[in-house]
Amino acid sequence: MPTDPGADRWYKSTLLVSGLVLLVLGVGNWVTGTIRLREHEAIVRTPMPTPHGVAHPHGGPGGSSAEEIEIARGRMDFYHVVASGGRLMTLGGFVLVTFALARRLRPQAKRNAGREARMNAAPDRPHAGSRSLPRRRR
Repeated sequence: MPTDPGADRWYKSTLLVSGLVLLVLGVGNWVTGTIRLREHEAIVRTPMPTPHGVAHPHGGPGGSSAEEIEIARGRMDFYHVVASGGRLMTLGGFVLVTFALARRLRPQAKRNAGREARMNAAPDRPHAGSRSLPRRRR
């Protein structure tokens, strides 16, 4: 399968690879932050009283529901930042991928336009380097 030796591989474009990485990481952060944010919003909305005899996973005694709500609010703030950062990274990745694709496809369009212009050029037209008007004397 012969390929064009001048054609660049997609993975050699730093702009394209950076954009794709930002896009994937941004979407992942956006989704994770949104899901976790909703989980902690549910905890804040419906506080469940903790039985006094139940131990928490961290090994301490059972805490009050007010303490759990405060922890959930702190985590909500964190996941809000994660989701917002994910949206920003997604936007940045989209912009980089767009520029990379435009940069990659533009030379091909110029080559094709130049080829068409040469084919459509009239043979009696003077070359770009020659002058068709007489020079002015000073």
